[in-house]
Amino acid sequence: MRALFTYEMTVAPPVGIEPTTYGLEVRRSIHLSYGSNLFAQIYRPPNYRLAVRSRLLVLFAAFCFATTGTSRALGPDSATSLGVAAVRFIVGAVALFAITSLTRKSDVTNFGAPLYIWVVAGFGQAMYGATFFAAVHETGVAIGTVVALGSAPILTGLLSALLFRSWPTRNWIVATTAAIAGMAAIVLAGSETNVSLIGITYALGAGLGYAVFALASKNIVASGVTSELAMARVFGIAAIFLSPALLVVDTEWIFTAGGISLGLWLGVITVALAYWAYASGLKNLEPRETTMITLAEPVVATILGAVVLDERPAALAWVGIVVVITALAYESLSSTNKAST
Repeated sequence: MRALFTYEMTVAPPVGIEPTTYGLEVRRSIHLSYGSNLFAQIYRPPNYRLAVRSRLLVLFAAFCFATTGTSRALGPDSATSLGVAAVRFIVGAVALFAITSLTRKSDVTNFGAPLYIWVVAGFGQAMYGATFFAAVHETGVAIGTVVALGSAPILTGLLSALLFRSWPTRNWIVATTAAIAGMAAIVLAGSETNVSLIGITYALGAGLGYAVFALASKNIVASGVTSELAMARVFGIAAIFLSPALLVVDTEWIFTAGGISLGLWLGVITVALAYWAYASGLKNLEPRETTMITLAEPVVATILGAVVLDERPAALAWVGIVVVITALAYESLSSTNKAST
């Protein structure tokens, strides 16, 4: 399995972000398309207005990402997790390819990394999408999102250690221990609130898919393919993996008003528009700035679950959620502080 990810791992240019941090936010893989250039790492926005615009773009992307679970919960009752994931990836890939074509900045014949790296990245994204939607359906948006995002850096670090002998730092160990404690608190609160063990299992599966996607996409973007084109292709491959599910699950919901709205929101807003805004904002911001801004995602997802869906986790579960988010912030800040020194 190690061979699957070794392509260019030893020759990729320094990017300022350690592989073990990539599970925190998969979108941070986009840093590679800018961070591999020294000028991009030390560049500062020439004016205040541009800096504000860049921060708002990244914040907008984080808000879009955060609505994924709530959108799924508000969608048609007959929609299945596999069906929703397949529709999201199909619509998202088409929209991303459209954006890529309109910007005319990408060489569509440039594949950079070998085909199997693309397939692995697509499989990881497909696994993440399917299991994430199942997680939020079984155990709620707040808990499902936080456990998925909280487990991703843990699993990424473990995969990095196993595949690349990239041993974790002390800060990573501290953050991981705290995240595990937080997730344990969430699980222990199961008898007092709507915490489903099968839902937690799905969320951990989403974290694993996130980690596989992140490690593979590190090689893809480092190979010179633009982030927009890379994400379009990966989502397209994920759609191919999940499309057969549409032959065996209920698809009538897709052609309803609610189904069309859900598909367009998930594909166009939470995939295409969100990734475009995130990539655009990154060009004029430092990694530590974008990291702090994107931490809004689990926070907003938790708030949406409580306000929009009336989710009411027990006090112990709320403590666990706060601990996991704090661990994410600590690990992320320690990584970006190290990158800037």
